[in-house]
Amino acid sequence: MLERWNPTVKAATVLICVILLSFEYLVSLNLLVLGCCLLLVVFGSRVSIKKLGALLLPALVAAFGLFVMGLYYAKSGSGQAVDMQALSAMPYAVRAAMSQNLYTALQLATRLLAFAGLGILFALTTDSDFFIASLLHQCKLPPKFAYGILAAFHLMPGMVREYNQVRTAFAVRGLKIGVFSMKPVFTMLVNSVRWSESVAMAMESKGFCGTAPRTYYTVPKVHPADLLAAALCIGGVIAGMLFLHY
Repeated sequence: MLERWNPTVKAATVLICVILLSFEYLVSLNLLVLGCCLLLVVFGSRVSIKKLGALLLPALVAAFGLFVMGLYYAKSGSGQAVDMQALSAMPYAVRAAMSQNLYTALQLATRLLAFAGLGILFALTTDSDFFIASLLHQCKLPPKFAYGILAAFHLMPGMVREYNQVRTAFAVRGLKIGVFSMKPVFTMLVNSVRWSESVAMAMESKGFCGTAPRTYYTVPKVHPADLLAAALCIGGVIAGMLFLHY
């Protein structure tokens, strides 16, 4: 269901929801949005739980960092900074419970998780080729930019494979390469430049031109169901804002 949602409408929906959440400070609303996004991904797409968890883990780590930062360095609602030095002799759980920064820390952490949920919803349920085709037809993106983005995107798996092969070649020669060594990266980039030149020559030899009229294999269209899904998502966020305020 989510894969068939027009990517341009989906991207606009996610962007509007992010803007709406950025003006609110409700922990419950952030958690509600995150939960809805995860449920939609699990039950409305073919994405595996393992892949979803792998993408959600970095967001959880970042949210924990924001929570700790907000707990110790944010200001309380009265505008006075909390004197954490006076509470330093107490256990951490007691300090957290007594701190007036706790809700602010929760706001920061849950907002990041809500944004991550919306981003995961879009990224895991949108095909790259379908998204670029939608940008071509719905947003009138120039073909030169569109096909340039697609070419770069489809070169990335080859770059990863080349990087692994270069590291293997160094290992066969008995050369120790650190994790952050730039030697394999330099070799990979040289080969990538050659590949990009070959791709450019192939496109020119096939008569590709960004200004000439052309036909398209895939022509995405905006259906009423796409607009209905967008209205439900945005309306749900607005309704949550109004309901949770009162």
